[in-house]
Amino acid sequence: MQSPHAANTASSTLVQSATLTIELTDFRNRQGVVCVALFNSPEGYPSNPDRAVRSGCFAITQLPCEVMFEDLPFGWYAVAAHHDENMDGKLNCNALGIPKEGIGFSGNPPIWKGAPPFQKAVFEFSPDNPLVRITMKYLLK
Repeated sequence: MQSPHAANTASSTLVQSATLTIELTDFRNRQGVVCVALFNSPEGYPSNPDRAVRSGCFAITQLPCEVMFEDLPFGWYAVAAHHDENMDGKLNCNALGIPKEGIGFSGNPPIWKGAPPFQKAVFEFSPDNPLVRITMKYLLK
């Protein structure tokens, strides 16, 4: 039998991590994969997934597409995603640097001259906020 003190200690332990669900919508097709990178600081954001706390490329099996990062500590993050339609492992751009493939960011900030800054995409992942919705945007047809 467990002592009452042990039971109180266990029940008062706060959950410090959970599963973050990233819901991605508005893909123009299901070709290729969606590559998602989760950053907890501006370093490396948005184009260096080696600096991300979690990243990966995922098949687009259903729409909307859901990507889950399990056992993620609560905190402040920003997500950058791109639709790698030709599965070459990079975001393809035209000669002017405009992406030919879909891109998206947490918070769905406007995309003007390059990627939005970290501060425009940052959100708090918490027990009350376990879901982030990203609308993919295609700047070129």
